[in-house]
Amino acid sequence: MNISINQFFANKLLFVFLPIFFCSTNTWGKYPATLNLVNDGEPQKIIIQILDEHSKPTAAKIRITEHDSIYYAPEGHLVNFKMDSAGGDALLDNNRKFAYVEGTFEINLPATNLKFEVVKGYAYLFFDSTIHITAETDTIKIQLQKWFEFSRGKWYSGDVHVHHIDPATALLEMKAEDLNVCNILTSDFTNDYDRFRGMPEPVSDSAHLIYINQEYREDRLGHIDLLNLKKLIEPVKPIRKYQYPLNIEACDETHAQGGHVSWAHFAAWPGLEGPLAIVLKKVDAVELLCTIDPFSDPIFTADIVPDVLMNPGLKLWYRLLNCGLKIPASAGTDKMGKRVTVGANRVYAQIKGDFNYQNWIDALNKGNSFITNSPFIFCQVNNKTPGDELNISGEKTVTIKAEMWSQLPVDRLEIIANGVVIAEKNIGSGQHYAKLEIEYKPGKSVWIAARVHQLNVEDGIRGVSFLKRREAGGGPTLFNKYFGTMRPETPFAHTSPIYVLVGKQPIRSKEDSEYYIAYLQNSISWLKQSGRFPSEKAKQEVLMAFKKGINEFKKLAK
Repeated sequence: MNISINQFFANKLLFVFLPIFFCSTNTWGKYPATLNLVNDGEPQKIIIQILDEHSKPTAAKIRITEHDSIYYAPEGHLVNFKMDSAGGDALLDNNRKFAYVEGTFEINLPATNLKFEVVKGYAYLFFDSTIHITAETDTIKIQLQKWFEFSRGKWYSGDVHVHHIDPATALLEMKAEDLNVCNILTSDFTNDYDRFRGMPEPVSDSAHLIYINQEYREDRLGHIDLLNLKKLIEPVKPIRKYQYPLNIEACDETHAQGGHVSWAHFAAWPGLEGPLAIVLKKVDAVELLCTIDPFSDPIFTADIVPDVLMNPGLKLWYRLLNCGLKIPASAGTDKMGKRVTVGANRVYAQIKGDFNYQNWIDALNKGNSFITNSPFIFCQVNNKTPGDELNISGEKTVTIKAEMWSQLPVDRLEIIANGVVIAEKNIGSGQHYAKLEIEYKPGKSVWIAARVHQLNVEDGIRGVSFLKRREAGGGPTLFNKYFGTMRPETPFAHTSPIYVLVGKQPIRSKEDSEYYIAYLQNSISWLKQSGRFPSEKAKQEVLMAFKKGINEFKKLAK
């Protein structure tokens, strides 16, 4: 519905329904032609109400500016706030401040033309328009519109990796970002371990679940997210001094409680121990989308990753899948302050039964999931969906369907088999939906998934560095105009795999198994030369575990 600026004039009530939908990069963020931006008077108190698609008040994040630079904060919010505090507001690229609001709030605004931007997660259209405030205006209602609905199954989104936020603040931000599950992780660097209760927080409601869990860390071994805990895994504090005990011990303790283990920010930080824990089947998922573009090279423990420049985090995951290891993808933000918005990296899980925390964890474990930072993506092989196994004969052909929806611009929809692109579709400017369907004869056992992404060539030409943090000069992207992540990001989504077994033979790759043998041998070399241990016995225990991992990969290489 297109409305000219003249239609916004009203004496008492402004009711605005002006979603801005997908445009080309050159026209993104257009709003109606405005009058001259002249301040007509002193600020006056105005009530603003944000409504959902059912005309009910809804939480969102809002930015109100004059000249797109003078920021007006709602009552109870600060115009200038500390960047390292986690709750209540957000700071995106180019100093774009947003306030999280419950739905109805008061604000002091001058009588002039003001730019209103309202964002509510990935399934709602961005609201971006200029509204003329008169001296008589006392109420403004902004109607949001939902542009995407899940047509099949019960899908619920979650952020598996959040820090430095209290449950009540998390609830508001979850509602505003249209996020269903928030896992706040206590750890050796946080001060909230005493809040742990081993169950969802009392402030949770039927559509939003907050659970305080734990990140268990050792800088060289790697980090793991421990979810659905009933008790914390010791030591919670202090920061560990040794490469001992191994993280696999915490994995066993977590599983003994019925908990879930995700390898934290795997693409950036596979750690010495990541492949070891995965081949020993101690890990339930890899947090693939977190803190770094998954096409980028690992930036931590890269000294032990073989041919690091040829092995971005995405390929490290593919190599593990090629070995026959069933390891779904997960996602989280590692949120620690206002520059990162909760759920900016998230995993959608398709649950069976009622929505509750246990059913959501069960879906993560099964790999009934996709990860995203904005697009929605689905994949089917015959009638199977992510997490499923399909058994066929050697001569049989399968039908693969991939579909994607994206409000932000994307360039490519791809179908992947054993890490290789077997079909792709270019997505034109302004196209928010794409479908790709092929007939495929595997010939051998394969895993199949779909991914969608925006090529970041233009961002690179503009000087954006996907390895630098945003506050350290990483550079702005269109995605980070609306959502906050630790480093610059462009739209990306990936399904967890579907496993197609030909003649019931397992998925195997000698080359990739040998790659991880070399990886763990490099880890052993580092541990022998530079590792720190409380005793010689502890050192030998760690080295034996790594040798066990090498033997497991040797079995997979046969």
